[in-house]
Amino acid sequence: MRTILRVAVVAVFFGAAALAAFVSLREPALERHWDEDVAVLAGVDVTDGGLVRLRDIRDWSYAADAIVSKGYFDATYDPDEIVDVWLYEQQLDDAGLIAHTFVVFEFGEDYGRGRWLGMSVETRRESHEEYSLIGGMLRAFEVTHIWATEEDLVTRRVRYLDYPLTRYRLRIPPEIAPRLFVKLARETAALATAPRWYNTVSNNCTSSLIRYVNESEPGAIPRHPSWVLTGTVDDYLAELGYLDAGSAVAVTREWLDANALR
Repeated sequence: MRTILRVAVVAVFFGAAALAAFVSLREPALERHWDEDVAVLAGVDVTDGGLVRLRDIRDWSYAADAIVSKGYFDATYDPDEIVDVWLYEQQLDDAGLIAHTFVVFEFGEDYGRGRWLGMSVETRRESHEEYSLIGGMLRAFEVTHIWATEEDLVTRRVRYLDYPLTRYRLRIPPEIAPRLFVKLARETAALATAPRWYNTVSNNCTSSLIRYVNESEPGAIPRHPSWVLTGTVDDYLAELGYLDAGSAVAVTREWLDANALR
């Protein structure tokens, strides 16, 4: 029995070592057969005057269980004209510990359909792949930044995929919001030439956004379990004073049937 146990332990050890070696040798890529929703990388130019020009902002429309249209558009933004910043949380487990989060920047009415501009850090999946927490730890997916209208990001999840969301108003100091917006834009531009891996623990949808906040305002959000247990980040941000818990809106299919998103 002891011999069998020793053989099993050795087999597990060498199997884990082989897997670790294989994973460490994998390199992220720009060219693969991507799922259509993450195939297009937004183009980014930051002008000397501080304006951010975005190309191929996604603006798809959805019905229940169907994609109705697949549009993109270009727009130029002045980060100093950000009116508000919003956080969306998509719960992914019954315990409320894991969630997908993304942000929406609100601009003035003269920005038209690009007035509510979202940025979502996501896995760049190939056409045959589905997201998994384990795959996210084993370099199964590149990371991508999806710039899209709020209407696209929300109705894709709620109306098309039937995932409820919760929307919160963020309390970001006015001097930080423009820096964060430019930081996100520059990071998006960097991914177009130097792809990176998504990582469930260290480079997920929430921890990436927090890292960008801290690079815009050092020390703003201290390390916390919510960087990994992403479904709890709303409580942590509220505790820090960055999130208005009273602003919460539960966005479901039923809610969208009775209300305009904005």
